[in-house]
Amino acid sequence: MFRPNPSEDPRNTACRGFQRRRALVTFGMILAALALVSCGRMAPPSATAVNPETFPQPIAPITPPLPSELPPSVTENQTFVTIEGVPQYRIGPGDLLEIFVTKGPTQDRTQTPVRANGRISISFAEVQVDGLTADHAAQEITRQLSVYFRKPVVEVQVKEYNSKKVSVLGAIGATPRGGIGAIPLTGRTTLLELIAKAGGLAPNASLERVRVTRASGKAYTVNMFRYIQEGDLSQEFILDTGDVVFVPERVPGEERRVFLLGEVKNPGPVPFFPTLTVAQLMAQAGGWTDAALFEDARIIRPDPKNPEIIALDLGRLVLDGDRRIDQFLMPNDIVYIPRTRIANWNAFLAQIRPTLEFFSLPFQPLFTIRALQTK
Repeated sequence: MFRPNPSEDPRNTACRGFQRRRALVTFGMILAALALVSCGRMAPPSATAVNPETFPQPIAPITPPLPSELPPSVTENQTFVTIEGVPQYRIGPGDLLEIFVTKGPTQDRTQTPVRANGRISISFAEVQVDGLTADHAAQEITRQLSVYFRKPVVEVQVKEYNSKKVSVLGAIGATPRGGIGAIPLTGRTTLLELIAKAGGLAPNASLERVRVTRASGKAYTVNMFRYIQEGDLSQEFILDTGDVVFVPERVPGEERRVFLLGEVKNPGPVPFFPTLTVAQLMAQAGGWTDAALFEDARIIRPDPKNPEIIALDLGRLVLDGDRRIDQFLMPNDIVYIPRTRIANWNAFLAQIRPTLEFFSLPFQPLFTIRALQTK
C-alpha cells in the first residue's frame, strides 16, 4: 500500500495523485473500447427472439429497385395515334397497303408497298402516306384522285405491318432461353400484349425485372408481377417502334414459394409474391389446428449466407390484431407452428430435416439445411 513520505513536498504528492487518476480513466476507456470491438465480433444468437415494434419492417430487396417513375400512358407515339378515343396505326415505309378505289360502277383493288420515302403509287397519283392512319391515307388518296376521276371512293387497309417493330429477348416462349427477335407492332401495344404475341413467358422468367430500352437509349425496369397480379396500372407500359424488351431469367436460388408446416390446417408450399406477410399467409392457410402452440411460432429463413430463425407470437399478431409485429416473408421461408414448446431448435431441425429436404430439394442445395443447423 502506498504511504506518502512526510518529508516530501505536498505539491509533488498531489501531482502524482492526479496522474494516477488520469491513468485509471484512460485504462477504463481502453477496456470499454475493447469490449465494444469484441461485441461487434460475437456470433449471432441461434434465434431472433424479439421483433421490432414497427411494421412494415425493412427487408433486403428481393429485386432491384424500380426507377422512380415509368413513362406516363400516352395517346400517341410513332406507332399509333388516338382519334375519337380509338387508337389507330400509323402507316410507315415497308408496310403493304391494300387499296380499294370505287369509280362509278367499277371497283379496283390494288396492293402497293410503302416505299422508303413514305410514298405510294396509285393510278396516276403519288401519295405521301408516311405517318398517316389508314383513314387519313384514304382521304389523301381521294383528294389526289379527284383530279382524274369524278367522286372516287377510297378505302385503305394495312395488309402487312412491317414498319414498326420491337425486339424481344430473354425468357420468352416455350423454351427457357428462347429469344423471339423482332415482332411487328400493329397499333397501340402494351408490354403484356407483346409478351402474349411472343408466346408468353418462359417457366423461368423473372416478372419483376422486365427491361425495356427505348430507341433513345433510356431504359426502364417494369414490374410485370405488380401489373398482372395486383392490377397496378402504373406498370402498364405502352411500347413504341425501336423498343427492345428483355425478360431476364430467375437466378438460381430466386424461388417463388414459401412453406407452412406444423400445426396448421393446410400445410405445404404456398405461392410467394413480393409483399407477402405472415398474416396473409395464415389467412390463406385457414389458420392453425386446436393443438397449435401458436405463440411459439418460428420463421425459418434458409439463406446460405445468413440463415436465421425468427420468433413470432401468432396469437398477438392474428388474434389481437397487432400488425406491428407482422413480418415480410422471403422466397423459401418456412413458417412452422409447433405442438409443444421447443427448447432446442437445432435438435428439432435435425428431426424435421427430411421434411425440409423434401420441399427444398427442387430449389435449394442441401447445404442450406446444414447452414441452418450450424446456427
